[in-house]
Amino acid sequence: MNKLMKIKKFIPIYFKAIKNKNTPVMAKLMGIFAIAYAILPADIIPDVVPFLGILDDAIVLPFLIYLASKMIPDEVMDREEAAIIEE
Repeated sequence: MNKLMKIKKFIPIYFKAIKNKNTPVMAKLMGIFAIAYAILPADIIPDVVPFLGILDDAIVLPFLIYLASKMIPDEVMDREEAAIIEE
């Protein structure tokens, strides 16, 4: 399976896992922070700075999502993945 397909499969599982009551609060906060970072105009490096402004988004966002997903217990991710497959 190529990386794009893995990401496409991961996104709904991730959002369902964030909503799960067994997901740690820190993982939920990290996920919310990642979404806010993507939506809000405030960045570590403003986007008007050529190349670096976009590069920080390309590095920070995946890193935040990676951290949040690693905080979610495997049982929760497996359960949500099974629920997505059943739908």
